[in-house]
Amino acid sequence: MRVIEGDGTAIPLPDNSFTGVGSFTMLHHVPSVALQDRLFAEACRVLRPGGTFAGIDGVPSLGFRLGHRYDTYVPVNPDTLAPRLRTAGFTDIWLTVLPGRSFRFRARKPLA
Repeated sequence: MRVIEGDGTAIPLPDNSFTGVGSFTMLHHVPSVALQDRLFAEACRVLRPGGTFAGIDGVPSLGFRLGHRYDTYVPVNPDTLAPRLRTAGFTDIWLTVLPGRSFRFRARKPLA
């Protein structure tokens, strides 16, 4: 196994490198909506056609915010996530929200 440390908004790997990309409770730590969108675009770029981007994150709430008082906290609104993923190049977007807790998503890079 090879571990590469880097910036998710500028992944130092070639296009079409992976069949899957995961994002697990970290999107809200990306310091701006613009950088989150760049991360989505990079995830799409490094996926092979037909590859899947999947993840989970917390829904915006007072409790979630208080837990990040001294940390970067830019919550992702689940209501706007699907259009943002489409803009990044994804299709077949699936999203489910557990109210007051978290949201899960899956999106696919088109085959062609």
